[in-house]
Amino acid sequence: MAKQKKQEGKVKGRREKREIEERENSIAQMSTSELLEHMTSLGLKVSEDVALEMARREDAIFYLRKMLQDAQYWYQDGPGDAWMPIHAIHILALIKTSDALELLLDVMRYRGKDLSDWLTEDTPALLAAFGEDAVKPLKEFASDETLGIFVRGSATTALNVIAHRYPAHRDELINHFRMLFQDTTDRLFAAMLIGELVSFKDPDVLDVVYSAFDEDRVDTFFMPREEVDDVLNASEEKQEYMMFMKKDPLDHFSEKNIDYLAKITYSEEPQEQ
Repeated sequence: MAKQKKQEGKVKGRREKREIEERENSIAQMSTSELLEHMTSLGLKVSEDVALEMARREDAIFYLRKMLQDAQYWYQDGPGDAWMPIHAIHILALIKTSDALELLLDVMRYRGKDLSDWLTEDTPALLAAFGEDAVKPLKEFASDETLGIFVRGSATTALNVIAHRYPAHRDELINHFRMLFQDTTDRLFAAMLIGELVSFKDPDVLDVVYSAFDEDRVDTFFMPREEVDDVLNASEEKQEYMMFMKKDPLDHFSEKNIDYLAKITYSEEPQEQ
């Protein structure tokens, strides 16, 4: 009986996969509104092809903004089972225009808590995907003291990634991090900034960093003093920013990642191919 149910599950999985493939073969003919509805119907299982098709649409930002502003999409019992906002922020990083960046920053500003772990684990890579053009708006965003600490921290990490990808911005961004570090009165934000500052292995910043510890301006639970040397001496591969250097926004929609997310979210076994 158990074997029969398992076989039936495999057949159902293959049938659903065929149905999805048939719909996706016609996505180019869909209007953007229809494409958004199609994405919503897929829930978690939006493919790379569907994401890229949405990113190519000239009116994509209009429809993504409307969806992101609709509260029902942010709840698990709503359309798309709460996956649409997560898909959207990754698609914005594929679009890479100034309007797309502005919308992504708005989502972080107003929905940072709703993004949960996606805020700290994914948005730094998504912001960094906008490249050099994002430096000025990200500096302004990271300087906004009305934002949540982890929202600002995601922006500074993105700037760190950009600085390492585009060395022409290195000195500018080291100076920006130093300014933020010296001006902040938030001990947690100061602790976050230490990792960014020290990752450049610039000995000139060490006096500023250790003085902050002496003045009790650093949350030592988040960044103990003894870990400064660990960050300073760590190889490039072990620096925290490297995990974001390697991420591509499109990876979110890969079959491997979708299967992984399905398993940890719904306790599903990856479907047989």
